[in-house]
Amino acid sequence: MATAKTARVAKSATEAFEQATAASSDAVRDNIDRGMAAISEASAFGKQNVEAWIASAAAAQKGMETLSARTVAFQRQALESHVAAAKSLMTSKSVQEFVEKQNDYAKTSFEAYVAELSSMSDLVAGVAKDALAPINDRVTAVGQLIQTR
Repeated sequence: MATAKTARVAKSATEAFEQATAASSDAVRDNIDRGMAAISEASAFGKQNVEAWIASAAAAQKGMETLSARTVAFQRQALESHVAAAKSLMTSKSVQEFVEKQNDYAKTSFEAYVAELSSMSDLVAGVAKDALAPINDRVTAVGQLIQTR
């Protein structure tokens, strides 16, 4: 009788051990699967962040090219205006005509400069907005991720 009781106790202990082992194996497997999913999600999120920085840099580069071209064009036009004004001033018949031409040129140049500054200011604001848009989207995505967790 003692051996039958010992056999039942051994069998019961073996079954309990197997159940505990199976449960812990399932828990470990579940944790590994969740960890791998989290790593995959973090990797995808990081990839999206890098893509956003690249898009932002591309937009900034395009904007700087536009600003540079615009600046060169304005400087070229200003130089042409300076040359034309100098030629016009040289043909003045009197001091009065010279002063009038000079004043007209100064007024015209100042107005063109102010108009160009205003236009460039709008252009810079647009470039900044375009360059920051992808990064803004990623910041929003981080905020949403934090709220869902």
